[in-house]
Amino acid sequence: MSRPYTICHILSALDGKITGKFMKTESARSVSEEYARIRTEYHADAWLYGTITTKEFTGGRKPELDLEEEVPDGDFVADNHAELYYVSVDTQGEIGWESGTFRKTGRPDAHVIEVLTEQTPAAYRAYLRKHGVSYILAGSDMLDSKLAAEKLYRLFGIGTLLICGGGTINWTFLQQGAVDELSLLLVPAADGRPDTVTVFEKAAYLPPVDPAEFQLKNIERLKADGVRLTYLVRK
Repeated sequence: MSRPYTICHILSALDGKITGKFMKTESARSVSEEYARIRTEYHADAWLYGTITTKEFTGGRKPELDLEEEVPDGDFVADNHAELYYVSVDTQGEIGWESGTFRKTGRPDAHVIEVLTEQTPAAYRAYLRKHGVSYILAGSDMLDSKLAAEKLYRLFGIGTLLICGGGTINWTFLQQGAVDELSLLLVPAADGRPDTVTVFEKAAYLPPVDPAEFQLKNIERLKADGVRLTYLVRK
């Protein structure tokens, strides 16, 4: 295989929501602990997140760009020997990284890799280079998930990749054939809100597609009445 073995590892309410007030319930806190434990036990080489989730982690900090600065064509590898990578899909160039290391309490440090497209502004790429953030170009004007996965494997030696949300990133990688497995943890709660994100959400730029199908691999009961469902993706 020329790309990582890729697992969507997702925490969800019973109504399929991955954000919302249900996250403040006691059961959600307990199942979240299980989610973090399992994420660590995968021993993945990289964790991948979408732009919205990464903005939450970085406090919404914006990059300060020098529009006059030039940048070489192609990808940029600042570190390809890290023990763990934080992969951020950020095709518009919106994340204001202060360094090439992602740090968050309760998590191991990870080297940052930004996934961009050919249309991501050159000034943003120069900004990433200045701050020691690696990046790869995957797609001309929209994300090419398979190309991104292949480059993560080839340039950084990433053999196992966890996709940890959000919903649009989950579906984009799934629709484009870059997901092998789904690890879905269900919190015994629901809020029914129509305006919160679900496990899978199709981006407007993606063409219509048939439903994805899965093969059940395992069912596991967790503490606080949580459940973990593991599926293989039917190709």
